[in-house]
This record gives sequence, C-alpha cells and structure tokens, in this order.
Amino acid sequence: CLGSDSPGRRFGSLEDERDYWRDLAAKYKQCAENAQEELREFQEGSREYEAELELQLQQAEARNRELLAENSRLQGELEGSPRVVALGIDPACLESCLP
Repeated sequence: CLGSDSPGRRFGSLEDERDYWRDLAAKYKQCAENAQEELREFQEGSREYEAELELQLQQAEARNRELLAENSRLQGELEGSPRVVALGIDPACLESCLP
C-alpha cells in the first residue's frame, strides 16, 4: 500500500516529527481498512460462488440419478424385448455390444 520510508529522516522540530508519524500512521490505518474491506468483499463473493457451485452440483447429481434410472428402465425393456429374445441375443451381451 505504501512505499518504503527513507531511512535517517531528519525533522525541523518535534512537531514536524509528530505530524509526520501521525500522517504515516493514518495512511497505514487507511491501507489496513482498505485491505479489510477487500477481504470482506472477497469472502462474500466466495461464499456466494460456493453456494452457486453447491446448487449446480446438487442439480447435476439429481440429473445423473434420473439418467441412471432411465437407463436401467430402458435396459430392462430392451432385455425383455421380444425382438431381442427372437433374435437370440444374449441380454448380458447388450451392455458390451451396444454403444
């Protein structure tokens, strides 16, 4: 936030030195407050993003469960299909034979 201070600084009076250090302390305090505010904003954004990702994950997992159930249902229909039985296709082969 602030650059390095020049070493060996000389002051004309105690008041000048006092004012210098007071101003420098105020600048550092402002830098610290700015950093705290940036941190708060970052943490808030991170929490919002995490919540959004968690929701997307839950939706993807739900969709995955739906697709697995649909796949099982269709596989059951295919294995019990009269056409598969009439052609003499081994139902166990269906998983490895079909894309």
